[in-house]
Amino acid sequence: MSISNDIWAWISALGMIAIFSFIFKENPVYRFCEHVFVGASAGYALSVNIKSIVDNAWDPITKEGKLSLLIPVILGILLYARFFKSIAWLSRWSMAYMVGIGSGLSMFGVVNSQLLQQVRSSMLPLNSVNNILMVFGVLSVLLYFFFSVEQKGAVKHGASLGRWLMMITFGVSFGNVVMGRISLLLGAFETILGNWLGLL
Repeated sequence: MSISNDIWAWISALGMIAIFSFIFKENPVYRFCEHVFVGASAGYALSVNIKSIVDNAWDPITKEGKLSLLIPVILGILLYARFFKSIAWLSRWSMAYMVGIGSGLSMFGVVNSQLLQQVRSSMLPLNSVNNILMVFGVLSVLLYFFFSVEQKGAVKHGASLGRWLMMITFGVSFGNVVMGRISLLLGAFETILGNWLGLL
């Protein structure tokens, strides 16, 4: 077991320790690493976007002759007209196009994924214990939010079951979030103690 000679292992481990130092108190080392992280993320995002423009617009137009791609390129450039007061109104065309397309795609996505697909997934044949639990669980949760009739008798018991099922689901979701964060922490410790110090 020996300390790593890899410079990137040192940078990674020392950066993690610097970020963890915020647990005790905010300090200049933490702020420096925070700024490096934000700057590196911004630079990476910029490079990815530039590569996307080259791959999806510049190369197809100049090398493949796909002149129809000039339309989205022009609309994209018009977005920057917002920085010039005299022609700022030109950016409205691009914004209108983006909002229109975005709204249409969002409406389809919401209706398809959050309504139709969930209804299809809930309409199961009652031929197994899992399917029975799934169907009655969905119905009981829906019954909890059904306010058109007074909740008493069988309706009240079904709504109560729905409430319990939601609480269990929220608890499981919270547990998954906690376990995910713990997994990230263990990964950081593995980097520091294993890759850097060679103790694991």
